[in-house]
Parts: sequence; C-alpha cells; structure tokens
Amino acid sequence: MTQELILITGGTGFVGYACVARALHQGYRVRLAIRNESDVEKIKTAPSCRPYTGAIEFTVVKDICQEAAFNDAMKDVSYVIHVASPTPGPDKAEPFHDSIVKPAVSGTVNVLQAAAKVPSVKRVVITSSVSVFLTDDPTRVHDETTLAPVPDDSFATKDVYAAYHTSKVLAYKSTQDFIRDTKPLFPIINIMPSFVIGKHELLTTPEDIISPKTSNSVALGPIFDDGMPFPMPCAAVHIDDVANVHVAALDPKIDGNQDFALNAGGIEGMQWNDAKEIVKRRFPEAVDKGLLPLKGSTETKSMKIDASKAERVFNFRYKDFEEQIMSVVGHYLDAVERSNQ
Repeated sequence: MTQELILITGGTGFVGYACVARALHQGYRVRLAIRNESDVEKIKTAPSCRPYTGAIEFTVVKDICQEAAFNDAMKDVSYVIHVASPTPGPDKAEPFHDSIVKPAVSGTVNVLQAAAKVPSVKRVVITSSVSVFLTDDPTRVHDETTLAPVPDDSFATKDVYAAYHTSKVLAYKSTQDFIRDTKPLFPIINIMPSFVIGKHELLTTPEDIISPKTSNSVALGPIFDDGMPFPMPCAAVHIDDVANVHVAALDPKIDGNQDFALNAGGIEGMQWNDAKEIVKRRFPEAVDKGLLPLKGSTETKSMKIDASKAERVFNFRYKDFEEQIMSVVGHYLDAVERSNQ
C-alpha cells in the first residue's frame, strides 16, 4: 500500500470528501485544505475517515483566490486532487463573477502555480465538468474532444447555472494555458463528471440531504414535492465512480495531460422522472408511509454524451441511475430513521 501524500482541496464538499475517503482507503496519506478549523472534527469523526485519522492532516486555506494561497499546503506533496470550486446554488450571491467564476479560475491557477514550485509533485488531477464540452445541439455526440466555446463576459451574469458553466470553461482553459506556457514537469488530468448522485456522508440530517447543497437535489426533485423549473440534461453519474476515477488517475500508468468525461447511462443517458419508478420498486414501504411523496417532476433535456473512454482506460463499468437513486434515497431514509429515534 502506498503512503505517498496527496493534497486534496474541497474535501468537505460532495466530490471532495468522497475523494478523501477513497484515497485513505487506497493507502494514501491525505493533507486536506480546509477553510475553517471547525471542519477538522467533522472529517475525523466521519465513518469512512475514522479508521484512518493517523493518515490525515489539515491545512487552512481561507481564500483560494489569494495569490500563493496553496504554497504552504503544497510542501512535500506527491499528488494533488483539486476539487474546490463553487457550485450553483441559492447561497451564491451576485455578482456571480465574484462568487462563482473568479474562485474557480483563480483557485485552479493558484494550485497549479504552487505545484510547479514543488519538485515532489508528480501529478495533478482537477475536477472539471461536462459543461466544458456540452453544447445545445441534441443531435451531436459530445465527448472530451468537443469543447464548448468560451462564453462572453455577459453570459455569466445570466444566472448561477450560466456562471457555473462559464467558471468551468474558463478554469479548463486556464489549465490548458498553464500546460502550454509553463510546461510543468508533472502531468495534469481533468475529470469531467455530469450531475453527481449518491450518498454524501457529511450530510446527516434529512433536511440537509434533500437541500440544494449538492447535485443530488436534481435527482431528488421528482421524488419529493418539487422538481427543477426547467429541463435538465439527461446526464448523471454515481459519486463512487467519480471518486474512484479521481484517485485511480494518480496512477503513473495512466497517460497524463488528458481528460475523462464521467457519465452513466450510455450515449442516450437517462430520464430524471424514472427516479419515481425506481423508488416505488426499491422503497415501497417508505412510499406507503408518505416519506417519499413522488409528487415532483423534472423534464429531461435530450443530450448525447459518450463517456466510454473512462470505462476503457480505468477498466470499470458505471453504476447505473437505479444504483445512484438507491444510494441517495437510502441515505435519506437512514437519516429519517435516526431523527425519529
């Protein structure tokens, strides 16, 4: 088992925490960049991290936009998994350029610049998004090579989702510019997941689990009393697959400076409202008790995505939409049961 040190940013978030847990399970030591000291106990006492507390250390990075923000955190690091980046949600304030776009781009640039100063860094893995290569053409088969055009400055002001799309496109562009201009000694891999669905262990109350704090809210909308107010792309991937690929991408046998889209369901994807049928079949007692009202609806936007490259390179098969729904709904029902004890 390896004992090499990974710096992971964004480790209290949905994807970041799953990467922390996976890396520890694989035998890595983890240095977790956090914004608040109060996050230390939350991580140490989480079930997946509790057996590995001796392999976890923490460093406080209060503002990822600050130049040299990660310089101290990068000391003696062998690998970096950079996840920290704003996600769309009701907590994001206008102007969205400041709350979403700037942290995504500056945080990525600052991580790369800090890594370039440390000879021990062997590889950097960055959490990107399918937003980087998706267009509005429902007939086009999208993959890692079909890059979306860079939005103009006004696009990010439209809403939080436009700002998120802009942030991911510009962060990816900054990464490619860094590779071209700096020619770092370490390779960089971008992981591009679609909507990430599944259990988030750090959310422990029913209210938090169904809140807009994660992309699970898209999958849970039809199951409860609401849904998204506009069509959502037919694209989802299990949190386990996302975390596993991030950590597996550290392997030096994987060629560097390449991108991996992550999305289950084949090229045609899935239907968000299928979540209701899955829940009826898998959790009938909870449905009968009214815990899962199934009164919402989310229209699915047709979108063709070929994410098979990751399956071939990392030798796995995506967990399907049913497994994704079972993971997050099972987590929700466990939380309901605990709250009633």
